[in-house]
Amino acid sequence: MRLTIDTLQANDGDCLLLHYARSGSPTLRILVDGGSRGIYRQVLRPRIDQLRHGGVLDLRMALVSHIDLDHITGILDLFRDMERVQDDGGEAFCRVRTLWHNAFEKVHAGRRAALQSAAVGAALGGAVPAGLIGKAAAVVASVRQGAELRDAGERLGIVRNEGALEDLVRAPEAGLRVITVAPGLTLTVLGPRDEQLQELDEEWRRSEQAHPADPEAQAADYLNRTAPNLSSIVLLLEAARPNGAPPVRVLLTGDAGGDHILESLDKTGIGPGGRIHVDLLKVQHHGSNHSTTQDFFERVTADRYIISGNGKHGIPHADALKWLSAARSGQPYTVFMTNRKGQDGLEEMLTAFLAREAAAEPAHRYLFRREDRGFISTSFR
Repeated sequence: MRLTIDTLQANDGDCLLLHYARSGSPTLRILVDGGSRGIYRQVLRPRIDQLRHGGVLDLRMALVSHIDLDHITGILDLFRDMERVQDDGGEAFCRVRTLWHNAFEKVHAGRRAALQSAAVGAALGGAVPAGLIGKAAAVVASVRQGAELRDAGERLGIVRNEGALEDLVRAPEAGLRVITVAPGLTLTVLGPRDEQLQELDEEWRRSEQAHPADPEAQAADYLNRTAPNLSSIVLLLEAARPNGAPPVRVLLTGDAGGDHILESLDKTGIGPGGRIHVDLLKVQHHGSNHSTTQDFFERVTADRYIISGNGKHGIPHADALKWLSAARSGQPYTVFMTNRKGQDGLEEMLTAFLAREAAAEPAHRYLFRREDRGFISTSFR
């Protein structure tokens, strides 16, 4: 068995390509998110072309963790390209068996915000209500992309949420939802959970209280704060090792908040008290200091970590790196990062941080994607 994770340069987004190989079987591949605008043409499509060797690349699954533009755009661009080739009668370059994607309107169906606010209801349909600007307008743009992705997938004959057992990919109210993707390879759905989705109603109540006489401000506030991270899909991937050895465990977090991840680990029984050790953690929300804490890194530990971000919006953030280091002081680990250079002072921040780490924590390793490559990889056997 060999499990390889390519972390593609996705600017301020995420784009992972997982390769699972077993003796005597073709390599199975899963695409997790597609990065932001331009990533498909610049990085993802060239990687697909490298792997297909002039033939057709089979993807067992394309997963959109949530509909933020820096996660969904590259997968939508892939589907558009596949449709273009199909419509032109050309030879297929990629096939996708299933799309895992929680449509925003499905997540919010029946929620108080959608029922009580015309502005939010319109937004769930992809229309930008008057008064929405900035992040809230970006959320609505991503809702439109989600609908377009769903429709493109249907035209391409791609099954949506195969194996998830219902229309939404979510954890069950009780027990575990474990999906066997291939012999020896499983996905356990940790989030979102129903309790977490119900928090959307509480978020709407807060928005109403904050802007009691301004429906447009209520909608903007709600969409800004609930922005689809609340419904981010969180998965534990497990790949069986031979001879009864413990499986390789990879925690895929999307942009979920650290508190939600800990809660899901505890409630599902996978990590009582939110404590778990995995082989690889995809650090949530690109290493934002708003989505993690030192306590999170003390509870969720890993031998290897992935952080995708080019400095835009201040992520990865120095605080998140410091919290990880402090939580694992004196313990060896390796961090795989997509960008050594980037925006908003990333290079300077990393230079100062790495100098302190080299002196104080020599067991902590930080590996960066080479500038002449579109991805950085790590493998397990």
